Amino acid sequence: MSKKNTKKALTGGGGKWDKYPFNGARWSDMTETIQNMQALFVGSFTHALDAKRRIIFPSSWRNLTAPSNRMFAFPHPDEKCLYLYGDAEMARRLSELRAGGALDRDAQQAIRSFSSSAEMLVWDAQGRLRIADNLLAHAEVKSQVVLVGTLTRIELWSVENFDLALPENSPTAENIFYGGY
Repeated sequence: MSKKNTKKALTGGGGKWDKYPFNGARWSDMTETIQNMQALFVGSFTHALDAKRRIIFPSSWRNLTAPSNRMFAFPHPDEKCLYLYGDAEMARRLSELRAGGALDRDAQQAIRSFSSSAEMLVWDAQGRLRIADNLLAHAEVKSQVVLVGTLTRIELWSVENFDLALPENSPTAENIFYGGY
């Protein structure tokens, strides 16, 4: 199949593959669903800080956030970790915030507090991120970090604190991921 026909088939343009169902759906419906699906961060990576206290941001996650080359880092208020959000998740959260209507004084102060301690992280051409010293101090990072994909966000932990954050078990999480359909 030519590139033109492949593009038509994948975009619902009437290509020859468009008429074949996949699990009851047309290919055009499937590709639209895939294109509109939010990036899901899974897996974990351990990285050492370099001499300039940068880390390498995994290329597979950089690809999920394309075309942007940034993440937003927020210190967790109760845990010694950072939450990293991509543009799509930040847009979703902002939309949810706006949909809630007018914010009272306490909500405005909370948002001010959260956002003032946050940072926009931009990786360079080699995929390296420099995270502010105050955020690394919050996560108690000494020389190595663990980046953990938690579906809609990434968590950044120090190697020392990561094992302490793992629960013994979670029936809710186990049921969601390993339970029946």
